[in-house]
Amino acid sequence: MPKKAYVVDANKLPKQERYNGMFAETAVLMDHAMIKFAWAKAQSGDMTGREAPMGEPDVHPWDQSIIMIRGWVEVTLGENGCEGTHKLGPGYMVYIPANMPHIGRAIGDEDTFGVDIFAPVREDYMDMVQHQLDHEKS
Repeated sequence: MPKKAYVVDANKLPKQERYNGMFAETAVLMDHAMIKFAWAKAQSGDMTGREAPMGEPDVHPWDQSIIMIRGWVEVTLGENGCEGTHKLGPGYMVYIPANMPHIGRAIGDEDTFGVDIFAPVREDYMDMVQHQLDHEKS
């Protein structure tokens, strides 16, 4: 795990784009957690009844917290939405326990920026922290 301090501008880190450029992300590594920075393009108009760009709900074995910095997202939690649908804007935070189905989408006219924290470390996201691993070698 990282042993060196790492000071970076998240906006300048290499990003992976998903969902036809609607979503971009990068990450940094900690000993027992991973921090992911995520940007989503604004969605215009009424989102009622529209499918989220991500498709099916996400379910994974990691605890996840999302902290919204800019823009608004709508997050549906639990099996068939049993934990409700919530609108999150700047300053809002949501904790999603491991193995809880969830789905989110950007809403409104403003691009979004949020910070996700995953614990423990997501091995499947290690490619997003290569910039930091390279720093460790220098």
